[in-house]
Amino acid sequence: MKFFIKIVFLSISTSLFATPLTLSPEEQHIIQTHPIKCISTGLWAPFNTLKDGKLEGIGFDYLDLISKKLHLKTHCKQAKSWTEVLTAIKTKTADLTVAGQPTQERKAYAVFSKPYATYPIVVATRNNVGYIDDIHFLDDKIIAIGKSYAMASLIKKHYPYLKVKYVETLDDALHLIETGKAFATIEILPVLSYKINNKGYSTLKISGSIPYSYGVTMMLRKDYATLIPLINKAIESITVDEKSNISKNWMYIHHNTPSSKNLYIVLLVLGVVVCILAVWLFGLYRKIKHKNETEKSLKKMVYYDFLTSVYNRHMLDISFEREIALSMRSEQPMSIIFLDIDRFKKINDTYGHKKGDSILKTVAEIVSSYIRTDDIFGRWGGDEFLLILPQTPLVEAKKISKELYQIIKSHDFGIENRLTCSFGVATYEEGDTVSTMIVRADNLLYAHKSRIK
Repeated sequence: MKFFIKIVFLSISTSLFATPLTLSPEEQHIIQTHPIKCISTGLWAPFNTLKDGKLEGIGFDYLDLISKKLHLKTHCKQAKSWTEVLTAIKTKTADLTVAGQPTQERKAYAVFSKPYATYPIVVATRNNVGYIDDIHFLDDKIIAIGKSYAMASLIKKHYPYLKVKYVETLDDALHLIETGKAFATIEILPVLSYKINNKGYSTLKISGSIPYSYGVTMMLRKDYATLIPLINKAIESITVDEKSNISKNWMYIHHNTPSSKNLYIVLLVLGVVVCILAVWLFGLYRKIKHKNETEKSLKKMVYYDFLTSVYNRHMLDISFEREIALSMRSEQPMSIIFLDIDRFKKINDTYGHKKGDSILKTVAEIVSSYIRTDDIFGRWGGDEFLLILPQTPLVEAKKISKELYQIIKSHDFGIENRLTCSFGVATYEEGDTVSTMIVRADNLLYAHKSRIK
């Protein structure tokens, strides 16, 4: 009963007491003229799932919250497959689905809100597979992925060399792994965790991750684009407590109440056995925890800069080689932005190295918060940083560098003069290597620096 009351309270506090937004007459008119016909499968728990024939999940909790903030009128129906959802959005027989991600193909007929939640992308395998710390471990393995899922586009874009077996649903992928017909699947953390922990996949586990994240967005038909700023406004207004309540609502594992006294006796015996083994299990837990913490610490040391927490030179070298190879094979543009802080030695001499370190961390935070999900950013060394921009032509890269210049210049770093950075931009050309692109970008950077001395 206490558990039920807690769930009810969480649901009420998430939706009933959502604070409505103040809307202008124009915004109210947009809302009134755009009632929402929502469509979703119940196949992507915990974002969309079915309970007693009703669609629910994290995505619907967020939609309910957004609807109450905007006074949106919504009605949702169930689709049998994700392909049916995409077709409905494309043909305008439905207006919105609660969980999607932009792809080049979908942008032709749909628009997307800003992410209301962002999660890491992880790899699931059978229990007998060790920790996977490098995606190249999967090079010769069969990876099962839903053919219409955004994850399929992401994997095809960044890892075109992987052996992908396309299936209809995530359950199909997990079944192939269980039966040995596939080695792994790749999906976002909450979805795989929910499936493995709640749907009886006891032989499977999460074995690693890839260096990308997944922002879950609301996907609308393209002619409903006028709603996007309002939905984004509602997403921006969602508080930490409201997000926390939604997460907690889906962290609980529901248990059926036993009706047989014999079952209670069995559970009691099992409890005694667990108590006897508790000391051994606790010792094993401590060993595993220490091993995991050691692996996590080593991974951070190998891939991340200790001061700024962005990628280090080692990880940038790996990523740079990979993006050059992808650009060469796909014949898609790829650009880099090389930047360093102007007069950084003078700043250290004037304010001390502690202030210099603080400025390095702040610049890294500013650039990290600005860049796109697919962009790769790290510290090249000293006060130099490298930004790798996949599928980005020179014109767009130059625009990004100018915007970053203004953002950094306008930030108050707590020093006497405004801090600026110099930038060098280069785009992949046939025959380029990491060295040749860096040299071009570096020359342009120092040409820019020489003009400000």
